[in-house]
Amino acid sequence: MDLPSSIIGNFDYRKHFGEIQPLADALREGEERCWQSATGRDPEPRDYVLWLGCNVLRTVNLAESIVAILEAMGVDFVALGGPANCCGIVHYRNDDFTQSAAMVRHTWRNFTAYRPKAVLTYCPSCHFHMDELQPPSFGYDTPYLHVTEFIAERLERLNFVKPVRRKVALHAHDAQPQQKKDGEATLKILQAIPGLEVAELRDGADWGRHCYPVHIQQLGRERFDAMVDEMFRGAQAAGFDAIATVYHSCYREHCAKGARYGVELVNYVDLVTEALGIGPFRESYKELALAGDPEAAFEALRPRAEARQVNLKKLREATQTHFPPRGK
Repeated sequence: MDLPSSIIGNFDYRKHFGEIQPLADALREGEERCWQSATGRDPEPRDYVLWLGCNVLRTVNLAESIVAILEAMGVDFVALGGPANCCGIVHYRNDDFTQSAAMVRHTWRNFTAYRPKAVLTYCPSCHFHMDELQPPSFGYDTPYLHVTEFIAERLERLNFVKPVRRKVALHAHDAQPQQKKDGEATLKILQAIPGLEVAELRDGADWGRHCYPVHIQQLGRERFDAMVDEMFRGAQAAGFDAIATVYHSCYREHCAKGARYGVELVNYVDLVTEALGIGPFRESYKELALAGDPEAAFEALRPRAEARQVNLKKLREATQTHFPPRGK
């Protein structure tokens, strides 16, 4: 599906969506994408569709990790992601309801082409959009559930071969029932990892559904930053060496902030892949965010980007957006 060329209000759709895949292609470790953008004609049926959404590809190591986890579990699935499989929530938030509905219908047709038993959601915004913002008259017959719930119900398929001897605090959200369910499923997964000591952080409704820009703007950056500082200080005082996030949005928002407290920020998939002996995948996004030098980030990514024929202009814009000087 073509991206809209216009800017509605103050939101530039082309910039928002146009930076995603160039950054993902420059950061990904695999020679091939771990996700598909398009669905071919009459594709071979798969038991499940893993719906990565758009924004997780900015932190592509998380997408590579969750794909590797499902593969290790022996799940028959296809991973679909990127702007061609958008849920439409960005357009909905900008009052472009017609385009939003068109995008989610297009995306769901991509999914149902595989005739799956269920769709496994990854992004909390995608899941919320389907639960709350799409009218029942749309009539999506294929069930969907969050991938953490899917994994937690099949823990016997996880063959942990390596103890992970860490003390980790789980940053979970409980503003809504779905977020509470996702946090409980993630906690169950982490509790199954040998050697891992894990406790759950649930910090109240002010955190919202997840740590995403719209909520941060509504809450106020000063208030949000104070909450984040309090979270890291509390984890440090309690002797945790890491905070693990459930969602990729929280990971992206906080990954550069733990250094000052000596508390690493990870995502739960990093711990799972490590215990499975298939990772963790290199956290290139976090490394560049910690460095806080957008031009150096661009130059570091340029060789791989050129080899993969990535749009360098879009990549430079992405590094400016995602890896600003520290403190900004």
